[in-house]
Amino acid sequence: MTLTEAEKAFGISMDTLKKYISSGFIRQSDTNCGASEYRNEDFDRLGLVSILLEAGFSTKEIRRYLELSEHAGTDEEQIRMLRKQRGCLLDDIHKKQKTLDRLDFMVWNTQNRGAKK
Repeated sequence: MTLTEAEKAFGISMDTLKKYISSGFIRQSDTNCGASEYRNEDFDRLGLVSILLEAGFSTKEIRRYLELSEHAGTDEEQIRMLRKQRGCLLDDIHKKQKTLDRLDFMVWNTQNRGAKK
């Protein structure tokens, strides 16, 4: 599949596709006709790449995860990677919740201070 075909088929911009190529998420396949062709199975996992990026995985971690997905018996390491990132996301959520709680208190405190006057 060419990049133009992938852009149309998956609705992913050419810039993003080129970024994925430079990151190693999409690999060029052997071709005899001179046009750049890419592996269909790489495009099949772009949804996974998108989720991992959104979850905060680094490019290096995503490459590792994809490499593991190509080999049998690596489920435990993949699960460990996913759980680790899940924990990081939960930590971020808890920090943001703490900030929200502080803001809510400030609102409450300001409202009550005004009511006492």
